[in-house]
Amino acid sequence: MKKIILMLTPMLLSFIGSNAKETTQTTVENDTTAQETKMLEEVVVKAPLIRREADRIILNVSANPLSANKNAKELLQTAPGVWADDDHISIYGQGGTTIYIDDRKVNMSGKQLMTYLKTIQSSSIATIEIIPKGGAEYSADSSGGIIRINLKRNRIDGISGSAGMNVTSGKNKQWFNPFLNFGLHSGKWTVSLNGNLNGSPYDRYTSYDESSNSLLSQKMNGISRHNSKEIQGNAMLGLFYEPSDKDKLGLQFDYNSNRKKSVSDSETSIFGENILEKTFGVYNNKDRFHNFNASFNWSHSLDDQGSVFKLISNYNYQNSTVNENNEMSWSYLPNDSVYRTDNSNRYNIFATDISLRKVFNPNWNLNIGGKYTFNNVSNRSYHHFLSDAGWISNEGFDYDTSYNENIVALYAAAAGKAGRWSFKAGVRGEYYKSNGSRSNYQRFDFFPNANVAFNITENGDYTIALGHYRNIRRPSFWALNPTVMQVSDYYYTVGNPTLTQSLTDGVSLDFVLARKFTIATGYSSTDKPIRQVFTLNPEYPERMYLTWENEGKDRNFFIHADGLFNITDWWNLYSSVTYIVKSQKLHSSEPFDTFGYIQLVGSTSFTLPHGFNLNVNCFYSSKMKIGNITVYPILNINPIVQKRFGKQWSVSLGMENMLQRNNRLRNSSSIYDRFLHSKNYMAVIAGVTYNFSSGKKFRAPRVEKSIDNSRLSKE
Repeated sequence: MKKIILMLTPMLLSFIGSNAKETTQTTVENDTTAQETKMLEEVVVKAPLIRREADRIILNVSANPLSANKNAKELLQTAPGVWADDDHISIYGQGGTTIYIDDRKVNMSGKQLMTYLKTIQSSSIATIEIIPKGGAEYSADSSGGIIRINLKRNRIDGISGSAGMNVTSGKNKQWFNPFLNFGLHSGKWTVSLNGNLNGSPYDRYTSYDESSNSLLSQKMNGISRHNSKEIQGNAMLGLFYEPSDKDKLGLQFDYNSNRKKSVSDSETSIFGENILEKTFGVYNNKDRFHNFNASFNWSHSLDDQGSVFKLISNYNYQNSTVNENNEMSWSYLPNDSVYRTDNSNRYNIFATDISLRKVFNPNWNLNIGGKYTFNNVSNRSYHHFLSDAGWISNEGFDYDTSYNENIVALYAAAAGKAGRWSFKAGVRGEYYKSNGSRSNYQRFDFFPNANVAFNITENGDYTIALGHYRNIRRPSFWALNPTVMQVSDYYYTVGNPTLTQSLTDGVSLDFVLARKFTIATGYSSTDKPIRQVFTLNPEYPERMYLTWENEGKDRNFFIHADGLFNITDWWNLYSSVTYIVKSQKLHSSEPFDTFGYIQLVGSTSFTLPHGFNLNVNCFYSSKMKIGNITVYPILNINPIVQKRFGKQWSVSLGMENMLQRNNRLRNSSSIYDRFLHSKNYMAVIAGVTYNFSSGKKFRAPRVEKSIDNSRLSKE
């Protein structure tokens, strides 16, 4: 379970918090190496940093002076339009972004995804493609866009890999992250093995809440102390075989596991006319999670121009259990309330995708295909309370639900170039049907999209692009789960099984200037957007529930600018600014509530003597609203120093959350006004990486996946 109350902020925002970035410069060992290094630097300076295609911006990693010796997560933090923190990745502020590494979809989210990205070194990455809105060949619920990380490739036999350890340690938290990446290529076979652990012996924080009841002239002040222990594990085994020049076979197995134990103790004082009461609580939570994924690929080349037929199949099994043992007591009542809850959630997901890409010539191609997805979901919850007679079942809160979803999609997309013009357009049709405890529901939707780009200059240094898109967001399985979990005396989390999908239509316009700067603007309108909100229990209005709801409507306008500035040969600066105007109404009968907010990101690196590098990352977000939640301004600064030893070893040392920011939220309703706040303390971050190889480096082929991992996210 996520950190709740004031640490809920990462669940609500895709841009709060970040890790610092690293950069390095290889030490010159002799005159020959110095000449080669100088020549390489000259090539890097001349190479274009970014280029615009019809539907995407492509970042050339080797041309980015901020990329040296970084990992994939740190590179994304300086990619055009991208924001990446410890829990989320977004493009232009739109959450739900999907990550591909080569052609393989990464079926992870949150901290697991970020931990995995930290294990991929910049030296193995060729380009990063930022696709703000996925085309017809992607699932219609890819509402947050697509990021494709393309690795370097040399198919000469050899061994390549890396191993290392990242550590975060501070007053209130400690995390250890050992990792290993290994690849072997021999003849027609390639084997890939990746694994990492992410463990925390303690991660604690204290939250405060201040509430006032306008009807009863009553106030409530609470304090909660939270502590958790957690261990996460990720493992991947990939086998890739090429029986001929035209055929490729891939099989990959992924396993993810998580065990977390949380303890919270709370104390709340209630003030009012002739009232002074207190409540106390201790809340224990054990969360276990297992996820297994198997993927199979077959691709057959049809000609020498790039035409290919593909078959992609996935099976994903996920099981999670949550056990609660809670106790509450009141200063004005003689008895305590002792109760426990056992929750079990199981997901079986199967998806298969068949596609044909026909390349007519280097400028024109057509992509057609179909996809079928089957989702089987089961949620169970059992509640008991302790009485003089022992543990008694509280059947009024029990539930046992299961339902199936079937999604059938057909799509077609065409792309072409003519002179300075390039375009990509397509349409996707999706039929959705559910049955079971969620009741029978079915619908069919069309999702058209089109992108056109024009090179203002003949060499493409200056480009303008216009796009239109339509997509859908389906609620995650976790958001639909009616499990109620108590976090502190008067705060709970609960799902909403009545959620429905939301539809978004939008347009975008962007410019690429001198292949180093981007300016983008866009407008979107969403019907029934899915948002996290705080609600009150009608029977017990002092209780606050964090849940999901379909709001009435959202309208968003944004303007964004970013760029890389080479100030001197030893000082580089990346900065971005995004201004968003949001109009929202919680219910269709209400008027729009319009407000604006700004996000600023800056990353600067300094090349220091003796091969050291200093990188400082800064982030600021102004006051904003999400549903009925107000989030107050945030400022974060994270510095880090890095050094590389030879070609194999690199080390880093820095600070996380140097300003020790406060998380502050406010929720206002017709009865209660509640202000919640907590403090994030500074922590030291350190890392060491060893890169090894035998023979020449190569890029391990990746097995494609077609499962939409956003439905499994707790965001």
